[in-house]
Amino acid sequence: MRGGRKPHPYVMPDRPRPVAPRSTSVDRADSRLEAVHVPHLMPEQLRTLERPGALDPRLRSTDRCFQRWASTPGNGGVLPQPARSRLFDSVQAPGVPALNDREAELVDEAVRTADAPEKHFVKLWSRSDATAAEMAELLGMRRRQSVYEERRLVLAYFRGRLTQMGLPLPVWTAET
Repeated sequence: MRGGRKPHPYVMPDRPRPVAPRSTSVDRADSRLEAVHVPHLMPEQLRTLERPGALDPRLRSTDRCFQRWASTPGNGGVLPQPARSRLFDSVQAPGVPALNDREAELVDEAVRTADAPEKHFVKLWSRSDATAAEMAELLGMRRRQSVYEERRLVLAYFRGRLTQMGLPLPVWTAET
């Protein structure tokens, strides 16, 4: 201790003043707005979401969009034409309808303007025949399971981008 002073607790100089109540996250900000109620998921719905390697149902429409994008010939805007023709022989899944021209252009634009890691991942996942282990090695991931975790993040990223660009994607709702 310096100067030989004894420590003493802080004492308010005045009596406590009443403070005006502040709004909290529980309070509605504006009484004219409706309150938002988030539905609780049933146990079987939670099991669907939490299975290892299972894709979140909210992202299935985005995944389906990329499956359709992979089977769309397009104009070579994302991949060079020779690579595109070589990939379409092995990747195009039977029974997966191609995107229409407008949708294909929007998805091409979203992929073209995406950040490099997301762009690289979606090209590997959708338009190559690489296995998860090969993708993990190419992406510098130590575990194969990390590819599936990254897939969820990339699909959520592109769901936001595609929705922002005006591509209507179906929305998953929990059946109650």
